[in-house]
Amino acid sequence: RLRLDQGDLSGSHHLLQAGRHQVSVAGEPPYLMGLLAAADADLHTARGDLATSRRALAEAVDAGAQPAGPLAVSLARIHLRSGDPHAVGSLLAARTDRDDDSWPLPARLAAGLLDAQAARQLGDRRRSAYLLEQVLALAAPEGYRRVFTRADPAARDLLAAHLDTGTAHWPLVNDLIAGGSLPGPAGEARPGLGEPLTEREMTVLRYLQSILSNVEIANEMSMSVNTVKTHVRNIYRKLDATRRRDAVRRARDLHLL
Repeated sequence: RLRLDQGDLSGSHHLLQAGRHQVSVAGEPPYLMGLLAAADADLHTARGDLATSRRALAEAVDAGAQPAGPLAVSLARIHLRSGDPHAVGSLLAARTDRDDDSWPLPARLAAGLLDAQAARQLGDRRRSAYLLEQVLALAAPEGYRRVFTRADPAARDLLAAHLDTGTAHWPLVNDLIAGGSLPGPAGEARPGLGEPLTEREMTVLRYLQSILSNVEIANEMSMSVNTVKTHVRNIYRKLDATRRRDAVRRARDLHLL
């Protein structure tokens, strides 16, 4: 999966097949069969070969593979990639419920994030925001981040939009976006940006995505309101913006956020 995250699909495939060959000598236990089948399906999905992904999952289920959670998440990922968000919601309903621990936590987090993406595609922004908030509530106490940082661009866009709607987990979402969007070293000039933002201006810019006032941003950053206002003015000037929303939109267009 690390190779897959890095875009090395052939390397990931080689390691996966070698691992399956090694454990097949002694016979794959159902639990391991399910995890390997899910990884195999995700690899084919990343390649765009959805037919092979479906076939791999079907063969694993027929062979008695377990657990259901990772297999269902892989199938939901196929549904989402093939443009069937209704199927995602039906497959993953209520998996972010705090009282439902029948699936491993990583699978529940991935399920909730996929379900939130599906709801967004269906135009149900309220349900999408609710599901994403549930996922964040489950992830925060255990420190889980990989499900967000290794998600596809659509999921990261969903997180960015969630800042605008308001969240009880604002620091976590802000950190995830800052770490997952890979904006590059502070002070690096970008195409279309004449003067680079400083590291402190980048921090203020990330706060501008939220609903926090300048006073609240000053409190979060332990600086004076006047200093925050100075940073905001510099951000507006460098991004050629006149208000917060325009600055955030411009920054996203430049992949600063």
